[in-house]
Amino acid sequence: MTIDGAVLGRLKAVSAITAIVGSGSSARIYAESLPQHPVLEAITFTQISAERVHAFGSDPGLVRARFQLDAWAKTWEKSRDLADAIRGNGAGNAFSRFRGTQDTTVVDDILLDNEIPTFEAEPGSYRTTQDYLIWYHE
Repeated sequence: MTIDGAVLGRLKAVSAITAIVGSGSSARIYAESLPQHPVLEAITFTQISAERVHAFGSDPGLVRARFQLDAWAKTWEKSRDLADAIRGNGAGNAFSRFRGTQDTTVVDDILLDNEIPTFEAEPGSYRTTQDYLIWYHE
């Protein structure tokens, strides 16, 4: 499984998130961008970078990836509520601070690095952007 699949799987595994965006194949969680005429609230995720750790004589397979997650909604409050559900309480039962295996990918940690609320004129919605650092094994 890829890190993209693990991110999608983890987002779909958190009940606080699926209570807002739906569950299973009807979950409004999208890679890269929203579809045309989206139903909000929704989440988009994009991999920004992936740095590999190197060691003398071998590569241990440890990667630090940066992902941007966007919580989309029709109101500022609902966008912030969805972002809060993604972040969770820091105990690892949400997206942030998760440690474990997700869809065969071993994740060492997921760390919230930055968060910015914005308004998007098109499609006339609010977005809270969160940058996460994800340490995982290839």
